[in-house]
Amino acid sequence: MSEHKVPFWISFLRSQMGSLLASATDISSLFILTEFVGFYYLVSTAIASGLGAIVGFLILRYWAFKRTDKSWGLQALKYGIASIVILLCNVAGMYLLTDSMNIQYMYSKLIISILIGVFISFPIFRYWVYK
Repeated sequence: MSEHKVPFWISFLRSQMGSLLASATDISSLFILTEFVGFYYLVSTAIASGLGAIVGFLILRYWAFKRTDKSWGLQALKYGIASIVILLCNVAGMYLLTDSMNIQYMYSKLIISILIGVFISFPIFRYWVYK
């Protein structure tokens, strides 16, 4: 197992800051696609998550984990796989909170984004994608 270039807490904080920017892309896209384009909120969630993932990949690779010494293609493949898992968690979480618990979709998105970012995304990215 290769040694991490960035200490745990620094990479955690940087990845959370990067996730905020990726989430801002995600959430603003969700809002625009749902409210202005007229897409169903779950379709908007999937597209917006993809856009956020692109922003997140670049920030995590170059700043949070500083793993430009590793293969870009392999990282992108792993990131894509991780993003699919995260996407499924987002859609499932959105459905659970919005349809099952009757929480407004934008509040659901904020809650789900925080939970997934801390407990799913960071560990996958640190210990698998950018190890």
